[in-house]
Amino acid sequence: MKVGARITIATSALVTATLGVYAFFDLRAAASDRRDAVQREAGQLAVAVRTSIEALGVDTALDHPESLIEELNRANAPWEVSLLPVQTTAGADAPAPGRLDRLRTLQDMPELQLVTQEGERFIYVVPVRAPAPRAPTGYRVAGSLEVARSIAFLDDALRADLLRTLPVLALVVVIVSVAMTWLTGTMMSRPIDKLLAGIDDVAQGDLSRVLLSERDDEIGALATRFNEMTTYLRESRAETQRQGEARLDLEQRLRQTEKMATIGLFAAEIAHELGTPLNVIAARARTLAKKAHSREVVEKNADIISQQATRITRIIQQTLDHARYKVGLPGLVPVRPNDLAQSTLALYDGKLAAASIQQTLVCAEDLPAVMGDSDRLQQVLINLINNAIEAMPQGGTLRIATHVVTRRRPGLERAPEQAYAVLEVADSGAGIPPEQREKIFEPFYTLRRSEGGTGLGLAVCFSIVKDHDGWIAIDDAPGGGSVFSVYLPAAEGAP
Repeated sequence: MKVGARITIATSALVTATLGVYAFFDLRAAASDRRDAVQREAGQLAVAVRTSIEALGVDTALDHPESLIEELNRANAPWEVSLLPVQTTAGADAPAPGRLDRLRTLQDMPELQLVTQEGERFIYVVPVRAPAPRAPTGYRVAGSLEVARSIAFLDDALRADLLRTLPVLALVVVIVSVAMTWLTGTMMSRPIDKLLAGIDDVAQGDLSRVLLSERDDEIGALATRFNEMTTYLRESRAETQRQGEARLDLEQRLRQTEKMATIGLFAAEIAHELGTPLNVIAARARTLAKKAHSREVVEKNADIISQQATRITRIIQQTLDHARYKVGLPGLVPVRPNDLAQSTLALYDGKLAAASIQQTLVCAEDLPAVMGDSDRLQQVLINLINNAIEAMPQGGTLRIATHVVTRRRPGLERAPEQAYAVLEVADSGAGIPPEQREKIFEPFYTLRRSEGGTGLGLAVCFSIVKDHDGWIAIDDAPGGGSVFSVYLPAAEGAP
């Protein structure tokens, strides 16, 4: 509903209520005036008749009141005059109890004049007095004079006044409503409609809309503010366009920078992953050069070099697959954790001896196989062993152990228990502070940045183990250092 209609309805309701209250009190006052006029007329008539009766003689009038009353009724119609002597208060022909009660009241209080109503009859009662020298007042009450008439005409008059007032009231309300409708439409609705139309145009993108400020009031102030708003919006749009163009240019430069950074990180990851097999190949090649006369040594080292060359090829292929957004694992096959630990540790015989690190391998019997990619799982062990070696620059002890546990996966306390094969890599180094254990699996986070660490080794381990539906846990070693435990789901039915 429009504000003009609301104002018109409110004004019409207020006018109607005001006129209704005024008409109510006016009609009430008119009815009261009519009733007062009837009472004055009754009082004047009663006093006049009583005076005439007292002048003719009270006893004479009361002995034969029929003819006198008939004459008075004929002369004072529509008023009815009745005379009740004191001597008729008892007997078979006694009048109505109400008249007797009024007569007794007047006998007790001779100066009193009674006004009462019985149904639609208005009654005015005065005492008829006779001289009584011995009485304190000098007279006695010889009877009562009642002047009565029907006052149904008062209701008729009130109804007639009401019928005359209602059309006038309705006409006034209609005139006020029409006038308010025209005024609100001219002074409020039309300017507001123009303002709303301008707002709709602005909402649709037309900021060139201008409203004429034709009035010096709140409506005119709204038009002025609207024009100021559109001006500000035009300036803001132009500034936003300039900022958008600058942002696009900056984004293009940032995108180019990100590409270069990605290439650098990609190269660092490849170098990190290829470093270990290349070191193994170089070490085995030196061994071949030194012991070329031993057929057994040559065959062993040549086989290791061939395996590492194949591993390099697979790492490059996996890196390319990752760059091409290939997800998931290749074909999964049963992998024996004990064989994986033995073959991986055999790659570090010379390196561990050169670093004065003693190695210990503890393999559990009847360890179940796991479904996975042996090359990628070996990559996990290689990264963990490399980290353990770097954590013991002055030498120490490297312990690799395997065992099986039955437990629930962390974070899934309501899941059923499951068998997991566990690969543990423990070192006797300085250990990892507890506050840094949640960060070491983040890409490019390293504790040995000054020593050339890239921070990709553990991130790669975390990703590979996660792809195998497992996880890595970190604990403190009993004699100092850290223990990395790799949990891998045991293959169902695999020995």
